[in-house]
Amino acid sequence: MIAAKLWWRLARRQESQRLITALAVIAFAATTAAVLTVLGGLGAFQARPESELYVTLALVATAILIIPVITLGGAAARLSISRRNERFAALRLAGATSGQVGAIAVIDAAVQAVAGAVAGVVLYLIALPGVAQLRFQGRSFQLAELWVGPGVLALTLLAIVVLAVASAAFSLAAVVISPLGVARRVSPKKLSLIRAVFFVLAFTAWLVITRVVNGDLAVPVMITFLIICFAVVNLVGPFVLGLIGRIAANRAKNVPALLAARRLVDDPKSAWRSVAGVTLATFVAGLLSIAPGMAAGADAAEEPSLAYLSQDLLTGALVTVIIAALLAAVSSGVNQAAKVLDHRDQYRMLRLAGTPIEVLSAARLRETWLPLGASLAIAVCCSLVIVAPFGIMLIGASPAGPLLFGGGLVLSVTLVMAAVLASQPLLHKAAAI
Repeated sequence: MIAAKLWWRLARRQESQRLITALAVIAFAATTAAVLTVLGGLGAFQARPESELYVTLALVATAILIIPVITLGGAAARLSISRRNERFAALRLAGATSGQVGAIAVIDAAVQAVAGAVAGVVLYLIALPGVAQLRFQGRSFQLAELWVGPGVLALTLLAIVVLAVASAAFSLAAVVISPLGVARRVSPKKLSLIRAVFFVLAFTAWLVITRVVNGDLAVPVMITFLIICFAVVNLVGPFVLGLIGRIAANRAKNVPALLAARRLVDDPKSAWRSVAGVTLATFVAGLLSIAPGMAAGADAAEEPSLAYLSQDLLTGALVTVIIAALLAAVSSGVNQAAKVLDHRDQYRMLRLAGTPIEVLSAARLRETWLPLGASLAIAVCCSLVIVAPFGIMLIGASPAGPLLFGGGLVLSVTLVMAAVLASQPLLHKAAAI
């Protein structure tokens, strides 16, 4: 009860946190809407007769989108970690117990998640008529087919809240263990090489299992390892950015380059979160770039139930890429704005020290380009490894394949740079003196 009252008082007086709260709610809403839309489509195929292949393809699409969805949800829960942790560290140093601080953090995350999840349900309901117009197997969907039902709806809302609470609790560990370290802004520890080891093992395992596993176990095993491969991309990303940051810092020849490199070294996880959405969107585009080639080879199908398979493969690939791109757009916009708000004290101090706003803007652009270039390279290489067992040549088997792959790359760069430009006024406001 004491923690709840304290949270309410803090929430009412923290006007500077309202934008961060709004960004978190937007991210949770997009996450919820995407989950419900994907599950609704999967359920619709499961209810149709003679659609086992379509159910399998829908499961693959669902697996592909699981990690981008979880990534966005986790990012929403961890928005403005440094500023929130500074506030909680101050409470700990003022005498609040770790239990009280933990309860406040959980309440804060849960309230944002509930608000975002409810907004996401509204978005899902609004999108249903549009999604129903998609044609698969020669006909469009009925609204009733795409409705997930109250049980799935409740479980999805619960999962979103649990994800938010778990992420917030995990990020709070530093405050509970060492509030003075947080208050003094002690740099985090270097990321372990074990991340790269897991990355290599996961993709090596993928290449092996796609060759040796067959029969009824092939589909579930491959889907499981596909999810693992997507997950380890998120695991290795911050490690790679930390290495690039240290290399860039040693070779920096001007102030913007040094500032950008030092930020990467100081917090590679935050840098990765700002590009994780577009990285995974590019990964999805690269993986699905073989769909047009597979569709071209499906034209000769003789079974009546597969008469529309060629067109449906193209439609499904485009829908999956669009959902991934929308998640990436929300992720980029939310994280870029949050990064500016997180660093506003640093920006203000640099301005007071005489740093021109142009230098800060240039450093921010470099801070974006460095992880973006590295993340796109990771995404391209990983997607090529994933499609290798099926034949990389399938990408070029249809003109739509390279267009899908290249379009994913262009879209990724466009989304990130649009997010940077859209949040530029926040930089000027944050650095105002």
